Amino acid sequence: MEIVMSGIAKAFGTNQVLRDVSITLKEGEVHALMGENGAGKSTLMNILTGIHKADAGTITIDGVERTFPNPREAELNGVAFIHQELNIWPNLTLLENLYLMRPKRNKFGMLDKKAMLTEAETTCRELGIELPLTTEAGLCSVGHQQMTEILRILMLDAKVVIMDEPTAALTERETATLFNMMRKMKARGVAIVY
Repeated sequence: MEIVMSGIAKAFGTNQVLRDVSITLKEGEVHALMGENGAGKSTLMNILTGIHKADAGTITIDGVERTFPNPREAELNGVAFIHQELNIWPNLTLLENLYLMRPKRNKFGMLDKKAMLTEAETTCRELGIELPLTTEAGLCSVGHQQMTEILRILMLDAKVVIMDEPTAALTERETATLFNMMRKMKARGVAIVY
C-alpha cells in the first residue's frame, strides 16, 4: 500500500495548524514524524484516518484519491492509528480486548475462546512478544496494554500503523520490545509512522 498526502492544510478557527504538508508512506517503511507540541503531527494523522477533514490537499491510496469518513473505515482499509490514550477495557482480559470488535465463534454461535487464544499466541510468537493474554487488562502494565493495541491492529491485517508517542509511558525494556516488534512489522511490509 502506498499513501501520498499532498498539500494538506488544516486550520482550527484562526489557528493554521497545517499548511501545504506532504508525506508519502510506502510498505515496509518506518517514518518518524517529529515536531514541537502543537506542530500538527497528530492532526495530519487524524486527517488520514478520518477524524478530521483537511481544508485543502489530497490523499491518494495506491494511486486512487480518497478519504476515510471515520477511523473504523480507515482500519477496515488497513490504516490504523494507535493514540496515546489507549483504547483498552480494563475489566476485560487482554485476549478479550484483542477480539472485542471481531470475536471468533464456533458452529453454535458461541465464543470460541480456545481458537482466539491459539491465534493470539501464534501471532505473539511470530512478533516475538509475550503477553499475559488471560489477565485483566487493568492489572497489566501500560506496555502490555500498548502491545495489545498493536497486536489487535496487526490481526486486522493493517498495512499502515500510526503510533502517537508510543514510548512515552514505557519502561526501557518495553521500549526495546516495541522497537523489536516494529522491525518485525516492517519486515512484514507494514508501513509505520512513529
